[in-house]
Amino acid sequence: MGTAKEKVRVNVYLDKTVTEDAKRLGINLSNSLEIALKSELETKWKERNKQKTETYNQYIASDGLPFDDCDLCI
Repeated sequence: MGTAKEKVRVNVYLDKTVTEDAKRLGINLSNSLEIALKSELETKWKERNKQKTETYNQYIASDGLPFDDCDLCI
């Protein structure tokens, strides 16, 4: 994970077999969980903002980008 960020300690409960298999295969549980959570957060954000995104895209399709006219060209 590229840059150093502040980390917090959390407790999670996972299936024993899954954690043993992950350890045996050298899988970093912290990184794997962080990646999975980021993915889930992105999915939830997209779900919550779907209507707004679609509305904005329809506006752009019909009216074009804001400030995208020749009057403002330098």
